[in-house]
Amino acid sequence: KDELMTLTKKLNIPDPAYQFRSVFRLLNDSEKNDDDWNHFAMYFDQVHNNFLGTMKTKFPNLSSTDLKLCAYLRLNLTSKEIAQLLNISLKGVEISRYRVRKKLGLSTDVHLYDFLIEVTS
Repeated sequence: KDELMTLTKKLNIPDPAYQFRSVFRLLNDSEKNDDDWNHFAMYFDQVHNNFLGTMKTKFPNLSSTDLKLCAYLRLNLTSKEIAQLLNISLKGVEISRYRVRKKLGLSTDVHLYDFLIEVTS
């Protein structure tokens, strides 16, 4: 956001706050979502025996998005619900599930939800 403001000053754009209002709103929403996730992760770990911490330790190759997906799967949310939370399509959730399975080294006969329940028990 600061770099964008600096650039608008260099380019002499009049009233950049008004001109780029929608961009600034998107940036603010993104920052808010990160804060929301951090709060959620903290409380989720307290309730679920440090699930996210354990997953990071056992599977260091999981990205933050993968960990979010694992947390939502651990809550037994549907793919449709997860898609809404992650702001991605239903197909995107299915692809993410496939990538997580691959990173966890799971075969197709292992149910992902059951694995996530057992991994931190």
